[in-house]
Amino acid sequence: MFVFLRSLFSNDLLIELSEHKILIKSFSSNATYDDEPWIALENINGIEIVKAIGKEVKKLTGININIINPFSHARSFIGSYVLAEKIIQHGVLSMHKSKIRPAPRIIMHQLEKTEGGLTDVEDRVLRELAVAAGAREVLVYIGRKLNPAIKNFDEVKKELIRI
Repeated sequence: MFVFLRSLFSNDLLIELSEHKILIKSFSSNATYDDEPWIALENINGIEIVKAIGKEVKKLTGININIINPFSHARSFIGSYVLAEKIIQHGVLSMHKSKIRPAPRIIMHQLEKTEGGLTDVEDRVLRELAVAAGAREVLVYIGRKLNPAIKNFDEVKKELIRI
């Protein structure tokens, strides 16, 4: 019941992920979240605290600050699940201005390192990232870039079911 109520305050989202950019688009409006996938962690007495996400990270300096791109890894697309999760959560919350935690339907679209399709592990990681950001339904899409102004969540879902 609570998921249904939260869904009333949520937009369907398309999340496009690449090593250098995260783009979140709403299917119901022109709202977008466009940022770089950097996260800054500050080590205070052995505890790491998130100091900044995105472009703001480049402004930070300090001895105890560690800057990481969790979408940069030599063998796989996601190098750090926990940090990628924080960035996706930040982006989804930035898209929803409501004080109620959103429960959007999300399409995850990995733009890089998809030659030959995704493994089960990669597919699950993308799904888990969306669920951790509050998604009530998740689709993993591989292919050409989607235009939310032309296609909606349900149309993409029908296409994926046919495949």
